[in-house]
Amino acid sequence: MMKLLKKYKLELQLLFLMIVTLNCWFYKTDDYKYAFIVYCLIFLYLMIKQKSISYFVVVCIFSIMSLQNDSAFKIDYSLVIILFFYVLLVNIKNKYFAMGKLFIPLVVYFLYQLLSLLWTPVKSFGIYGLMAVIEGYAIYYIITNGRFKVKKHHLLDISKIATFIMLTLSAEIFYNYHIYGFEKVIHSKNLVDLGFSYSNFIAVIFVLLIPIALYKYLDKKHYYIGYFLLDLLNIFGLLLTLSRGAILGFAFSLLLFILLLVRKRFLLRFGTIIAGICIIIYKNERFNLYFNLVKDKYLTKEFVNDNGRFSLYELGWNRFLENKWFGDGIKSSKYMINHYLGTTSGHYHNFIIQIGATLGIVGLILFLIVVLRWLRVLFKPRDTFVLCSTISIIGALSHQQVDVSFDYFYFGLIFYSILGIVEIYRHSIKDDLLNLKIYQKH
Repeated sequence: MMKLLKKYKLELQLLFLMIVTLNCWFYKTDDYKYAFIVYCLIFLYLMIKQKSISYFVVVCIFSIMSLQNDSAFKIDYSLVIILFFYVLLVNIKNKYFAMGKLFIPLVVYFLYQLLSLLWTPVKSFGIYGLMAVIEGYAIYYIITNGRFKVKKHHLLDISKIATFIMLTLSAEIFYNYHIYGFEKVIHSKNLVDLGFSYSNFIAVIFVLLIPIALYKYLDKKHYYIGYFLLDLLNIFGLLLTLSRGAILGFAFSLLLFILLLVRKRFLLRFGTIIAGICIIIYKNERFNLYFNLVKDKYLTKEFVNDNGRFSLYELGWNRFLENKWFGDGIKSSKYMINHYLGTTSGHYHNFIIQIGATLGIVGLILFLIVVLRWLRVLFKPRDTFVLCSTISIIGALSHQQVDVSFDYFYFGLIFYSILGIVEIYRHSIKDDLLNLKIYQKH
């Protein structure tokens, strides 16, 4: 029995976090205190046990899905800030600092966004936009300065963690469909609302994590059939978000995964399982009905312009031409869209147009420097985990060509967690030329 518990220790820990998160989410109240206290107690336990910072990061990501209301108080954000200051104070005490490849470009880019508050039309919108990007930048500092290592044998665990995070989100989505009725939700996208977020926003979690979850199936020695079935459920969960942009991002990342990493062995292992599931769906009347409802939803004539995106693109481009060099200021899009189009959308639905219109050419240049550092971190074509991480980032950015999450809140949390993990993983490889610059006084 003890051997079995030891063998599945990670799965039991993740199952515990999943149950805690779902319990907090099912606890139907607008009061965030219950969930916040629960996660703070978990943090306290991890501190007492002197666990690695990696444990805290996983808890932060799970906490994203813990509330049924989208209040100003965000638990994951609060936990990340607490963790940031904890790591900062420990490092000040130990006179330790690790500078990752993204550190200086992110600081400069953030300071420029801060400066743009001077000319953004509505200061409260700008401050909110500035606060939103802090979460991702903070987690990058936490991971690169958390003094934990990611070795080759840890990568499988990271892939399993990705599966359980998505499974938690899928469970909430399935419950939502159960409560409202499958057909009703399919025909009313606004019902894909989990409280803490909805549809297009929650879908990005799948787009970022599915390629990481697929990494485990590249193992030549093990099959992980149980995990494979769970990840198929997660892909179905992604479909049920009804986010077309996310589906496009996922399809592109899946294509890259197949072209770069899938071999005959993989197809023989898992192709028969997928074929069997397809036969069951085809033969079962109810499953067939659900499949056709989802298929028809994604094949409507307004596949691309369902939210009036073209008018948002046009406005964003015009605002860029109006203020080419410095833009209208951070999060100015919310005011401009309301003023010129009379709608409540807060973004131009394309992250490049968003940066250009709000931060101008200067912002685009600074962002390009950040992107070049991403490429430096992610360029290791012979390493399958780094390739999966690169595919994850590419898929997410493809999604953000037609959506609105880029760099904000939990998008940034997961996005920069992936980049930070890749960087400290490469730092641990003996012959890798990518290394953190570590400053420490003994």
